[in-house]
Amino acid sequence: VSTQSTGSSGINAEYGDFCKMLFIFASVLLFHSCSAERGFYIDWDNDRFVKDGETFQYVSAGMHYFRIPHQYWEQRISAAKSAGLNTVQTYVAWNAHEPQPGQYNFEGDLDIVRFIQLVQAHDMALILRVGPYICAEWNFGGLPPWLLGVTSQVRTSDQDYMFAVNHWLKVLATKINLYYTKTGVRSS
Repeated sequence: VSTQSTGSSGINAEYGDFCKMLFIFASVLLFHSCSAERGFYIDWDNDRFVKDGETFQYVSAGMHYFRIPHQYWEQRISAAKSAGLNTVQTYVAWNAHEPQPGQYNFEGDLDIVRFIQLVQAHDMALILRVGPYICAEWNFGGLPPWLLGVTSQVRTSDQDYMFAVNHWLKVLATKINLYYTKTGVRSS
């Protein structure tokens, strides 16, 4: 990832850091397994996913934790597992977690760590879709509206936007860093 300036586009070191972090997050897969041979990769030669040394086929459900009261998470995850699913995918709605600049909420219906732990407790994979823009028929695509007070250039390489995104992703990383590695697999 280049971090050199490209004229008026405002690409700088913050943008480079963001791109690196986004690349890691874009492919974050969180797993819980008892296998001694831990790992996840794409076997391009044989056109398959490999998880813990075995061929792995995703059978996934979208389950957006921030749209479900946390009291029902366990039941919903259990129902998905009982239906034969092995993976849950969820977005992370930045605007829900940071409604005001620097004011974070990771409690109750927004307790992403608890949601991850419940998915793992059911021995399911998790695809975490962190955004920052998630669309998902969600207000402002999951971007916090206060961003418009910082910059009018959201979803661009604008320095103020990239600074805010980079800061958010660092905060999020501190919450989920115990649950992923570069290969997307880590034991709990």
